[in-house]
Amino acid sequence: MLTADLIRPRLGWGGGKVWTRPLGVKDEKYLKMAAELIALYCDHVGGKRGDLKEALSDYEGESLDYPVIRGLARTLADGCRFASEPPCEPEALRERLFLQAAERGPVVARPDLLHRTTRDEVIAGAAAELGLSTQTVEEALYADLSEEQVLQEVPRLSPRELIERYNLELARGLLYWASEMRIFVGDGYKDVFKFIKLFKLMHTIREARGIGGEPGRTGGYEITLDGPISPFVQATIRYGRQMAKFLPALLLCRNWKMEADIHIPPPPGMREAQKGPLLYRLDPRSGLRSHYQASGPFDSKLEEDFATEFEAKYSRARRQWELRREDEVIPLGDTVMIPDFSFTHVKEGRRALLEIVGFWHPNYLKRKVEKLRQAGRKDLIVLVYEGVKCSQGDLAEVPGEVLFFKKKPVLKKVLEAVERCAVPAAPAKSSAPPQPPAPGG
Repeated sequence: MLTADLIRPRLGWGGGKVWTRPLGVKDEKYLKMAAELIALYCDHVGGKRGDLKEALSDYEGESLDYPVIRGLARTLADGCRFASEPPCEPEALRERLFLQAAERGPVVARPDLLHRTTRDEVIAGAAAELGLSTQTVEEALYADLSEEQVLQEVPRLSPRELIERYNLELARGLLYWASEMRIFVGDGYKDVFKFIKLFKLMHTIREARGIGGEPGRTGGYEITLDGPISPFVQATIRYGRQMAKFLPALLLCRNWKMEADIHIPPPPGMREAQKGPLLYRLDPRSGLRSHYQASGPFDSKLEEDFATEFEAKYSRARRQWELRREDEVIPLGDTVMIPDFSFTHVKEGRRALLEIVGFWHPNYLKRKVEKLRQAGRKDLIVLVYEGVKCSQGDLAEVPGEVLFFKKKPVLKKVLEAVERCAVPAAPAKSSAPPQPPAPGG
């Protein structure tokens, strides 16, 4: 990730707002620069990091574009694999050599009448004891230092892809100075909350506001994330990195918006400093691309087969219920539940939710049942595979209907339960005040 000195030169300021100045992905100048840096890194595969650093310094020279050169190089380096695999522990080797040198007196490069012990002799003695060559001992002596690490692999990126990744690093680097991040998401809820939990971000959630600012089923949610400069957060830098790591997850959504309050000192020469935070906004028009892997459309073959059977049996012209995948979020304090499917009546708008409990580990099943109880939704139908160790008694406190199936769900029975449980669409309430997510799932 980029450091502050590489982010600041690429920022724009004005009108109470702050923004990044990304590189053009079609700009021939920067495409050429990216291609040359990729080639430079590839040429140094098998070489030491220190040698690569010197080559980068030579490439940069006196260029005024040094913030971009260093930023592109840093972005590329973050994806590289450096390693050091010496045949013996460098720290233990140094201790052995220094003790031998202390026992044998002053060690010199060239012997004389008073100083007989040379460095080469000490190295050769240690090599003989370890059964290694003197060259191997020399290479292992400081192999644990960063400059001595060997470049083993360079990410396969085109010049355009490197520029796109650099632009993303700029965009998320600005979140280091955020006190609050507010996002709207209209899809991809599972991925969004998976990464919120992964990066242990404190959050609140509410259903997106409709016309006139009233809550309404608009097909989206507003989520507030507390930033590294929030009064709720102590470890500012570490938490800021977590906020920055989250941004690529937001880009996995098709319909999203983000705004954040940024507290960053103004650049030198700015006449009047902005009082209060600067507003930082992003949306799909920003042209940012995520390098995170999105989840598949289904979590299991069971869910996929259920959706496929529904689509095959009920054509759009004759169906009464519209089936959708993971389109509602149920806040549960420090976590959320996202039911597998929803059913919406085509004419009346009534809705019911469906959660399929299939072939899962007992610990997962225990957490799932607890979430179902906590959700307290009578419009949530639970479809349970009889093969799991779960009985009616285990689900006694679940408010909604519970259906069991042997080999595959019976669609007719599911739709009958949907008809009984469906309720008029109602706005969801916002979640509890911010608190760190629970370790369980």
